[in-house]
Amino acid sequence: MCYVNSVCKYYANRYPEKFVKIVHPFSVIFVLVGIVFFFSVQMLYIAPKVYGDLAYKLYWILAIFVTYNVLGNMLACYSTNTSVSSLPKERQVPDPEEEHLWHYCEICQKLMPPRSWHCVLCKACILKRDHHCIFTATCIGHNNQRYFFWLTFYITCGLVVSFATFSIYVCKVGLRNFMFSPVELIVKIAYKDHGCSSRSIFENLALNLNIITCLIPGFMLAYQIQILYLNSSYYEMFTRIYDLGVRENCKIVMGQRGLWTFLSPSLKSPLPNDGTQWQMKRNL
Repeated sequence: MCYVNSVCKYYANRYPEKFVKIVHPFSVIFVLVGIVFFFSVQMLYIAPKVYGDLAYKLYWILAIFVTYNVLGNMLACYSTNTSVSSLPKERQVPDPEEEHLWHYCEICQKLMPPRSWHCVLCKACILKRDHHCIFTATCIGHNNQRYFFWLTFYITCGLVVSFATFSIYVCKVGLRNFMFSPVELIVKIAYKDHGCSSRSIFENLALNLNIITCLIPGFMLAYQIQILYLNSSYYEMFTRIYDLGVRENCKIVMGQRGLWTFLSPSLKSPLPNDGTQWQMKRNL
């Protein structure tokens, strides 16, 4: 995962315009196709064979709720401007008593608020910049970190529930009919094993993809929990300078409604500050 991140970072810095034109659309399409694939496999193929009438209807409600939150938070991440330019013009300039806390951006050629950093892909300084996400085609920062947290949460949640349902199906059909090794599955497909029907190959492929794709959002969610817990960012991962306690940290990221924002990305939850002033922990 770190290697992939390093390669992406190298090409993003060297060829930013090409990176945006090629990697962004590919990554967004990858996520959308994945959502459609897993939703279809679960709701139209696996779930009807696992759950009874009432449980299946409840599963539909859960699936729609999770999918709505995945797509809604993904769209909110992209559409929410979290750059310094999103501030009112008077807040883009530091007050005299705060000027020593701001730093100079040589690319933008102006002073920038604390914790804001320049992104070569967005071509702007981002408030409390966490990272640039290729799957949402934008930077994650002060104004949209709430949406990214719930995006990773609901993708992980959806894939875990999908795997749980798949596991019940596997137990019903029989473990010996399934291959939990992607290498074994690839070998069977490559050598056209006549003992494997098209149905068996499809089920095994869907199961293995489910297992593999759980890892990426799960890894990102683990990072986001750490960031939320410490009020840090990707580049300040283990610092406790801005840690004001779990409850206060949640409000800073999620807004006034805190963790209730899990209900919907459309739920209004104003942030306590505009991203230019950061209270530091008194006892370090």
